[in-house]
Amino acid sequence: MFGKGVHQEEEALLRDIIRGIDKRIDHSSHEGEGSHFTVHLTLRGHEGELILDLEELKLAKNNMVKRHQIRQKIKARCDHLDQSRYGADILGLKAAKLLRASPKPEPSTHRGGFGRGPRR
Repeated sequence: MFGKGVHQEEEALLRDIIRGIDKRIDHSSHEGEGSHFTVHLTLRGHEGELILDLEELKLAKNNMVKRHQIRQKIKARCDHLDQSRYGADILGLKAAKLLRASPKPEPSTHRGGFGRGPRR
């Protein structure tokens, strides 16, 4: 996945972070300028790229705060990719389809049950 001088530990850490978000995310990394590299993410047919710093990834091996920051960057990109599938639909496609197909309630013809008449 990585080129020159990058250890397998960083590669394994990046893979663990991505799999912790969603196991269905396909990813590949490409070298960039300096210590930056590009992570290409694919989720359900939607693709996106993210630029990460190799030095931050090395620090994330021992520092949970850095690991969480990297995870949040990746998760934000993946949420954006997944949101483009659903649009602004909060419930999702299947629930919206079921709601549209459900029968509409008919107005009630009888008056309220066992209530008393007007008080005198």
